[in-house]
Amino acid sequence: MTVKELMELTGETRFNYIKVLLNDALNEIQLMTNENVTQYKTDLTVDVSEYNLPSNLVQVKNIKIKDIDTDYFCPIQRVNIPNYKEKE
Repeated sequence: MTVKELMELTGETRFNYIKVLLNDALNEIQLMTNENVTQYKTDLTVDVSEYNLPSNLVQVKNIKIKDIDTDYFCPIQRVNIPNYKEKE
């Protein structure tokens, strides 16, 4: 749907008013969707490749490992999961 079609449906003729309303609505949607972002930490164990993750996990944004020498968290670029197939 275009802005022009929306203006015709609502009977509003002020373009800037509709634009402000749309921007406010999009901002509100964005605020609501990022509301549940949390961090999860676990200790790594030698020779273990599978870990229990939280049951409410929806998406993994990034993974970092703490460097013992520098005390900084270093990101991991790609995690290989055996037998994993992405959606086509």
